[in-house]
Amino acid sequence: MTYAKKIFVGNYKGGVGKTTSIYQLALHMVGLGKRVLLIDLDPQCSLSEICIERTEKKRLDQLKDHESLNYIYDLWQQYKQFPSISFQIELRPLVKQTPENIHFIPSNTFYSNGGLDDLALKLEDEFEDLLPMQQFFRMSGIEENYDYILFDCPPSNNLITQGAFLVSDYYIIPSIIQTMSIRGVIHYIKTVENIYDRKCGKHKNKLLARSLFGEKPQLLGIFETLKKHSVENRPIINDLVHDLKEAKVETLLFTPTKEKYLFDTIIFHYEGIARATAAGEKRNDYATLTDEILDCIEMNS
Repeated sequence: MTYAKKIFVGNYKGGVGKTTSIYQLALHMVGLGKRVLLIDLDPQCSLSEICIERTEKKRLDQLKDHESLNYIYDLWQQYKQFPSISFQIELRPLVKQTPENIHFIPSNTFYSNGGLDDLALKLEDEFEDLLPMQQFFRMSGIEENYDYILFDCPPSNNLITQGAFLVSDYYIIPSIIQTMSIRGVIHYIKTVENIYDRKCGKHKNKLLARSLFGEKPQLLGIFETLKKHSVENRPIINDLVHDLKEAKVETLLFTPTKEKYLFDTIIFHYEGIARATAAGEKRNDYATLTDEILDCIEMNS
């Protein structure tokens, strides 16, 4: 039995084209015959809005509570009081599908007990509150239905994002290559990798954590987004590569020296890209990026 490869996509800096990129990657993966599920962890719900409008031509405020990711974390608060009861959630209301055959689980700012940011505050900094996503996957069997599951992650480090990172196999960082943007890339890498080290390497429940979450998620690589055609950023890229080497960051991008950090494909700034994505239209530059990502995963599987 095969299980979905889970990919965590994030950056602490907003405005890097993350949500658009995730939807475009999903469009191209589906076009290659892959079964794809998107999970929106961002309280702003931008990916959910794109998906729900493509699906049912209705708004998030029309969803019932049990139709959003919020419900999983809200229900967890009650389930964890009764550890002998299995964490069961019905998939049919949660998982929706766009006309392009992208499946997704939306988050909802209009959820009756608060957005994901509100629900994250209700989680305690205890081991068990890292488990809602892991238990949802385990008990629902949803991983068997897909080839790839992509998490759209917010620029925050709460227990919801930590739990999603721990269940992931890989992670990718989209970034604008500007001085202020790349300064946070290494910090982001160190932060997300420290999550695994703290919870599965040094934690008092580390044996259980490793059993539940498996191996540390691996960095596939960084891809450049929203590049302006007239901007020359090679010196900034050189600085980034130097700093990544100094920090001993490793990616799965294959080179003989293991010192490649950026995907070859560059996503250029395009005024109509948001409109194209909202209409479910594929952008050709994401086709080559999708191929690079899938090739990288295949070579390292």
